[in-house]
Amino acid sequence: MGPTEEANRSTVVVAGRARRKEEVLAEATAFVRQNGGDPGDQFLVLAHCKIQFGKHQNQRFRWLLENSLGYAVYLVSSIMGEEERDNPLSASKHLFLRYTSQIREIGEAVEVYRKKQALLQEAQRSGDSGCLMVEFGDFKGRSMKEVYEDPGKEAQALVTYLKTAKARPNTNMALFKDYVLKRQASAVAHLPTVTAPSSSSSSSSSSAAARPAATQSRPLTAAGVNALLARGKHLSPSQLARKIVSPAKPSPVPRVPSPSTSAARRQLFTCDAVAAAGDFFKEQDDQEMVTVASQAEEKLPQEN
Repeated sequence: MGPTEEANRSTVVVAGRARRKEEVLAEATAFVRQNGGDPGDQFLVLAHCKIQFGKHQNQRFRWLLENSLGYAVYLVSSIMGEEERDNPLSASKHLFLRYTSQIREIGEAVEVYRKKQALLQEAQRSGDSGCLMVEFGDFKGRSMKEVYEDPGKEAQALVTYLKTAKARPNTNMALFKDYVLKRQASAVAHLPTVTAPSSSSSSSSSSAAARPAATQSRPLTAAGVNALLARGKHLSPSQLARKIVSPAKPSPVPRVPSPSTSAARRQLFTCDAVAAAGDFFKEQDDQEMVTVASQAEEKLPQEN
């Protein structure tokens, strides 16, 4: 949407008195007739009306759309908020608005421009560059923050691609790449730190866990006492008393195979190859769409 080379080369006409609406329409009608057009076609006549204001004064409306579309979209957005007044300057502006209102693409471009300006103002107010609009690719029209936080496969593929993309300086893609890298760095800086347990505490806890409960003494149950009494009729009272109060024999601890033996008996999962994640997104750089207000993005406060 930037100006063409012809628009950049065109000499700025010294601003003069804006001609009346009737004069502008009469000149455009004569121009259409001289060039074999239909003077009754009002859209064609409006297309060849001359601008009566601004840096491209005396250029025709159609020329402005073909050579400086970004400026034209800015003008339309600005004029839409103005009330028509009874003077040549206001009449020329609303002639231009009348012409562009019949072009669907201009209406769509104005909507995108206005949304971008709203996001830009929010970015300036909050200091968050993530509020800026994405102006290229399938996510054009959405904020950078919205796309970055989108869990969808396509959005995350774009975020991954931007980390290493070679974007031209001062373009919308370069701004988005900077935002992605800052978010990545911030996420790494805020990762929680894990403290390893001390060797003494871990060894004591492991030794306590390794101690089998089966080796601990267990008092005899009532059934066990009765069994001893039945079997101990031939024992002396003192021998029988020692049997009753003595701890039970520890149960044998089941033998646990070593990790190496267990692993050898187990079928391990193997994988021949893993595809490289970096090959997921190989699209060429999108053609950045830079509008007339793109320079304002450089005025955003720098994040610390």
